[in-house]
Amino acid sequence: MALRTRNAVLLAKIESTEGVDAAPAGSTDAVKVENLQLAPNTRLVTTNEHTGSLDGSAPLVGGTNVQVSFRTYLKGSGAAATPPEIGKLFKASGWAEQITAAAVPVAPEALASGASPSAATLGASASSTAQAYRGMPVAFTGAVQGNSVVADYSAAKLAGLTDTLGGNLTTTTSYQIPANVLYRPASVSIPSLTLYAYRDGLLYKMTGCRGTGVITMPSGEAPYVDWTFTGMLASKEDAAVPAAAFVNTVVPVYKNSAFKVDRRAEAIQQFTLDMGNQIVMPDNPNAKEAFDYAIITARQTAGSLNPQETLIADRDYFLDYRDGVRRQVHARVGTGVGNRIAVTVPAAQFSGYAPGDRDGLDVVELGFVAPDADAGAFVCFW
Repeated sequence: MALRTRNAVLLAKIESTEGVDAAPAGSTDAVKVENLQLAPNTRLVTTNEHTGSLDGSAPLVGGTNVQVSFRTYLKGSGAAATPPEIGKLFKASGWAEQITAAAVPVAPEALASGASPSAATLGASASSTAQAYRGMPVAFTGAVQGNSVVADYSAAKLAGLTDTLGGNLTTTTSYQIPANVLYRPASVSIPSLTLYAYRDGLLYKMTGCRGTGVITMPSGEAPYVDWTFTGMLASKEDAAVPAAAFVNTVVPVYKNSAFKVDRRAEAIQQFTLDMGNQIVMPDNPNAKEAFDYAIITARQTAGSLNPQETLIADRDYFLDYRDGVRRQVHARVGTGVGNRIAVTVPAAQFSGYAPGDRDGLDVVELGFVAPDADAGAFVCFW
């Protein structure tokens, strides 16, 4: 019987114990993906023994691990403080999850002292812990109205914003941080996943999986994440594709949204953010396949953007590149509660510069790195 690639589903569940099958279920752990690919990696030992013939011996089959790759669209859960379907993928890719279950404060509160159109000193209910709200949204009402995201936050409660609002943010304006789910890079307590990949009657079970991803936000299209996970192939067996329950929020299209560099709107064709994780499976002859489970050993968060070029009098990204100037980069998409998404890079340093052409217009191709320790980028759903 021929097996069809279209009839497939992926289940993912965080493991309580690394490498121990978490037994994901279709009713609770399905992730809607496309282009699901599995690639076993086997160490083949080529021998060159003399056998009294010109023919060589067969290779020796060594340890095997497996890579799983797929694409998900960037969308929320539809509930402000409920993690998105892909939240577990972020966590197993070295991003810590922080849930703000209720708005801060519960009701809008007046700002403290005056600041500027791009910075606000929050009121008495706000935390005095530095960076407590970094990467989170903030809504303003009153004399100045609008929405923004906190790119920097001091112990003095001064919130630097990703936007320039319509006037100075003073005590005549109120603020509120909505309930949200925030992801940020982490270096400790990175969980592992069990992945079940069903393919029209076959089931591949993979344990101890950790991975990396690339977020892509193309103008006028649906933003998505390309994921790659590495783990141990626990088994391959016959199994019917289960009924799967998905979070069916609509994927927000990247239009009527925001892309800004230092609070300045830029016309781009595409923005990318690469988590940049290095994954290894340490050698260990005591293990079943002579590998231990996947470990993230290093990270270099990076990305790219391609804004239209301007005169130097307007701005000069080449000078920024040459001088190592860091710039705030921010993308925002979606309007529905629980399906609004912000990707914020507080301090991007340009790592590449090249003039280019897009439909007859002069553009500049910029690469960047985000080197701040455990704070290179933030992804928030609210």
